[in-house]
Amino acid sequence: MRTALTAHLAGTAHTRCTMLRLDLVDGTTLAITDHDRDLSFDLGDGAVTYSAGTGILPSDLALAVGFEGSDIEVEGPIASVVTRAAVLGGRYDDAEARLFQVNWTDPTEALKLLKGRVVLAEIMGGKFKFTIQGDVTRFAQTVGRVISAYCDADFGDARCGFTPATLAATVASVSDSRTFTVTFSGSYADDFWNRGTVAFTSGALLGCRPVEINDWAATGAVELWTDLPEPPAVGDTLTLTQGCGKTRTDCLAYNNVINFRGFPDVPGSDQVLKWGVPGG
Repeated sequence: MRTALTAHLAGTAHTRCTMLRLDLVDGTTLAITDHDRDLSFDLGDGAVTYSAGTGILPSDLALAVGFEGSDIEVEGPIASVVTRAAVLGGRYDDAEARLFQVNWTDPTEALKLLKGRVVLAEIMGGKFKFTIQGDVTRFAQTVGRVISAYCDADFGDARCGFTPATLAATVASVSDSRTFTVTFSGSYADDFWNRGTVAFTSGALLGCRPVEINDWAATGAVELWTDLPEPPAVGDTLTLTQGCGKTRTDCLAYNNVINFRGFPDVPGSDQVLKWGVPGG
């Protein structure tokens, strides 16, 4: 069962403002308010300044009873506080979110509305939109392994046990948001960084999720599988990380087959669906 929430603060509707705090997975915090000036507020772990440099417009909040999930959508204009590259680059994905209202004439008075996670961050026109779901929705998630011919470990994690090579590089020229060239130290053959990733360490793309490399040339030419949120700029720095095809052959090449987590010898649906053919 879901019930609509009506907020009650001692102040009038004119003295209430909405506050949103996102604690990002990279350790940084985004705090914004729909008030007309910045406000400082302490949720119990230290005072944080909530910026009025953008603005937010929450949808109606529906609170659930029992194990049905609560959710809300928060919109606002793209500005220096929340940039297009950060939204599309995944900086806000799975951020811990806390939404509450404050009586700005007495900031010690607050009404907590929802605590959860950002399950979707997207751009719609010139606005950003965060879809936030309450923590109870985590109980509805399916947890477990799926049998596949490919390894289900993340390359380089504790289950994999292999340490991928990395390379610091600098953008030298840019064709578009998928292709550019870099300068670097050392020598790496064609295709060496294929299936690896690039993660920017400076510039507007700093903090965006890593993007997989489709093709690497020894000259430093990089082609990505998907577009970056925006083209990089000459002089931006980045880190290339070695990749893996997740097959047993790849694990053998890395001398790491003892940690291979796939099941290539388990018969698949093609075996299950076979039938006998007379004379076959």
